[in-house]
Amino acid sequence: MLKKYVFSLLTIFLYTITSYSLSIGTAPGVIDLGDVRRGETVPVTFYITSDTDTPLPITLSYIPVHTSILFQERSKKKGNYFDFIPKEASEEDISSWIKLPTKPYTLSPGNVKICNPPECDPPIKYNQKITFYLEIPKDAEPGYHAGSININPKLSKKGGGGASVSTIGVTRLVFVFRIPGNAKRDGRIIDFVAKRLSQNKVRIDVLFKNTGTDTISATLQNLKLYDEYGNIIYNLNNGGVKKVAPGRTAILMSYYTSPEEIPSGEYKSEATINYITGNAVKDTILKIPSEITLPEDLYEEEKSFPWWVLLVIILLIGLYVYWKM
Repeated sequence: MLKKYVFSLLTIFLYTITSYSLSIGTAPGVIDLGDVRRGETVPVTFYITSDTDTPLPITLSYIPVHTSILFQERSKKKGNYFDFIPKEASEEDISSWIKLPTKPYTLSPGNVKICNPPECDPPIKYNQKITFYLEIPKDAEPGYHAGSININPKLSKKGGGGASVSTIGVTRLVFVFRIPGNAKRDGRIIDFVAKRLSQNKVRIDVLFKNTGTDTISATLQNLKLYDEYGNIIYNLNNGGVKKVAPGRTAILMSYYTSPEEIPSGEYKSEATINYITGNAVKDTILKIPSEITLPEDLYEEEKSFPWWVLLVIILLIGLYVYWKM
């Protein structure tokens, strides 16, 4: 009897739930804007397609393009949809360059249009036509740039009595462009610096300088320390990532810990920093000090005057003036 009752409830529950799938895409999927000039404002037009059978509100937002674009060179001459040379690409933040419409849009099955040649070739069947603007600053880095526009649907209950379960697939728009100039991704490791934090913990700073013309993402891919017999005593396989602007130096940190006290002295060390389109490699003699030192970044915080102390002083002065009135 209990089994029958549970089965009936389950049947009613499944019957009242409306399950449906939804897909939203852009046409074209990738837009190649070609060469653009510094100080120029470039309009970018694309079309949104959808198989929705009810009005669907959407908003737009900018998101950085996936770094996978930097792993393969693309050329229209080789059958690709766009040109992009990773070794001449910049990773500088272009979010402030993008001027998107702020108003929400509605994708409606009753508002389907067709864009025909010469504007669209081949023709595009779409629900919404979108134009945003790309404002290129006068100090933009040379080389290839890329970005992406995300479509954010606002899902609601699909008509009927029950709650809805939806499966939604959204394809983002990717756009690429090139700023003329001598674009180069390059960098080198300047030095290693060790700072003792405790008897069994040492922070190792690898100083990496961007010697190219474009912003790059640097990863401390490998760091090894050897003892006096040539045995590896510390092996870091993957460290943090930092974006480094041209001419700037970044500190990529690693922490060497041991259950026993780490002896001070000189250690042979090797480091590799990967910036996707190349590697910087350096070996040196790292000096681990015997004294415990506070890392410079924490030391600067210690030296700065606490803001809350100033706030307390102001409040005390205010109370003193109030009681004297």
